[in-house]
Amino acid sequence: MEDPNGDGKDSSNAPANQDLQPQNTQPAEPCSDLSTSAAPPPTVDISVPSLLDSRTLPPVATGCGDNAIETAPRYLPLENESASSSVSFSEAFAQLRKTSSYIARPPEKPQEGKPPVKDAAATVYVNRRQQGNPMLKAVRNVGLEFRDGLIPDYVMGENSLCVLFLSVRYHLLHNSYLDERVQSVRKDDSAHYKTKLVLCFVDVDDNEVALREINRVTLLSDFTLVLAWSWLEAARYLETFKAYEHKSATLIKEKVEADFLPKANDVLTSIRSVNKTDVVTLLSTFGTIKGLMNASMEELSLCPGVGAQKVRRLLETFQEPFTKQ
Repeated sequence: MEDPNGDGKDSSNAPANQDLQPQNTQPAEPCSDLSTSAAPPPTVDISVPSLLDSRTLPPVATGCGDNAIETAPRYLPLENESASSSVSFSEAFAQLRKTSSYIARPPEKPQEGKPPVKDAAATVYVNRRQQGNPMLKAVRNVGLEFRDGLIPDYVMGENSLCVLFLSVRYHLLHNSYLDERVQSVRKDDSAHYKTKLVLCFVDVDDNEVALREINRVTLLSDFTLVLAWSWLEAARYLETFKAYEHKSATLIKEKVEADFLPKANDVLTSIRSVNKTDVVTLLSTFGTIKGLMNASMEELSLCPGVGAQKVRRLLETFQEPFTKQ
């Protein structure tokens, strides 16, 4: 076939789908498994120091002549390089003490002069005569300060409370000791103590007669008697006295209801077989306590739930005198 362009060349042998782009004549390499053919990472010999490792650098001399100073490298190796990494801070930087730039801290001088000031709010002042008392060894929660010139055995705070200590055994040997101590506190009460106590340690089994005598002396002298049956209990009492020296008496007082019905319940339920339901019934019928107390037997019997026995006990209570004749 002749070429339609008229150039005289035969185009019958040319491929039908001839690629216009230049083709890569190099043969393709077969795919290989990257997981099996990847080269292992290079290993580093840690035992061989690097040329840039400051541990291998010699000391550098700075200055000239006699003024030359050798400067150690910035990295200070441990004496034992193979030691475990779990070392303390002082061990890790122990080599710093050997350098010329290390300045040791001067030792602290012990403080001389005034003794440490104790907190007055938690300190109990103790008379010198109480030295050797086994109770003081059990005191833990307050400070103790021995003082001269104290009349009581123990003083709390700003003369708000004073304590005299006594054991039953000592009272049996010296029965006039407590009376003399109490009178000395009363005569020389220049501080005007608000509360005066006698802390008595019971160390005798047969103590009934002795405690009666001690109670009589304290009662006639306006002292309050507190008994302790062990040294530890006596120490806890002393600590409690200090902790509550400024507390009011409302903590130990009975709480009285301000409403009328709770007060009426407390009064009327003290009568045997009378309950709170009966109180509500009686007050709703008679209105007040005065009207209830002036009611007759017939009027009380008409109240629902109030039987003959309750009526009889109510009348006996209302008609009973306050003092026995």
